[in-house]
Amino acid sequence: MKKVFFFLFIVFLAACNKNKEYCWQVYDALGNEMGIVCDKTEPEIQAAYGPFYDRANAPKFCWKVSYNNGTTGYPENVTEKMAAYWFGNNSAGMEKVQCGYCQQWLTRQKGVLKSTGQFAYDPIKVIQYCGDTCSTIFPGRIILLRETPDSLIYHEFMQRQ
Repeated sequence: MKKVFFFLFIVFLAACNKNKEYCWQVYDALGNEMGIVCDKTEPEIQAAYGPFYDRANAPKFCWKVSYNNGTTGYPENVTEKMAAYWFGNNSAGMEKVQCGYCQQWLTRQKGVLKSTGQFAYDPIKVIQYCGDTCSTIFPGRIILLRETPDSLIYHEFMQRQ
C-alpha cells in the first residue's frame, strides 16, 4: 500500500512540474520592460508575447556586445535569454562584464588661443566611457587633446550622469 501511495505521489509531482506557473517579465520589441504577468504557464505566455518574455526573477547582467559592424555596446540589466535574443544574431560576440563598466559623463571642449589666452567652449555633450578609463575620470579633470601652432584644445569632464 505504501508503494502505491508513493507511486501516486511521484506521478502527481511530475504532472505539476509540466505545467508550472510563474511570474514573467514581458518586453516590447525594443526591449522596454512592459510589466510582470503572473499565473501563466510558459506556453501561455509565449502564445501571448512571442519571444519577448523571461522569468521575472531571472538574474540580470551587464554585457559587452561586439556588433558585426565593428561597434561595441554595453547594455545593462539584461537577462541571458533576452541578451541572446536581442544581441546574439547581430553580434560578433557577447560577454558579461561587471556592471558599472561604463559611465556617462557631461563633457565639453575648450579651445584656447595661445597668443591672447582667449577661449571658447563647445556645446556640452554626454559621452560614454568604458573600462579602465572610468577609474581615471573625475569631475573637473581636464585633458589636453591636441595642440596646434596657434591654439590648445582641452577636454573637460564636468559631471557623471
